[in-house]
Amino acid sequence: MRWNTHRKLVKRVQATVRDLRIPPLDPTDPLGGLVAVFEERLGYSITVVTTENDSIINGALESRPGGGTAIVVPAGTRTPNRRRHLVCRGLARCLYRVPGHRTGRIDYSTTTEQEIEYTALFLGRHVDNAQQGRPHSGAA
Repeated sequence: MRWNTHRKLVKRVQATVRDLRIPPLDPTDPLGGLVAVFEERLGYSITVVTTENDSIINGALESRPGGGTAIVVPAGTRTPNRRRHLVCRGLARCLYRVPGHRTGRIDYSTTTEQEIEYTALFLGRHVDNAQQGRPHSGAA
């Protein structure tokens, strides 16, 4: 990806995250708070579920009865940072309305997948800031 294209992509993602107007998150459960913000903004239930399929690495989404959405995270995700990233990637998938391939494959050659990844990184920064007691960072 060329530098100018990359900069435009990052600026677009920063604007998207800024437009969410994420309030300060509770430091005791910032990830749960972020999921709640997305539920409120998007208008449907979002849950995080675990699966024994460790190949799902893309924050894949599944439809739930009653119109809700589940973010699928492998049960073998051992580090909190990895789990946080997969949940944030799932939230980004909710935002972009791209469920992700069930096998966990990610095709970074598409602009949408690149935007999802960067959005997940910026959302993760909100969670990190809340956990570390840093002030709310606006756009990320």
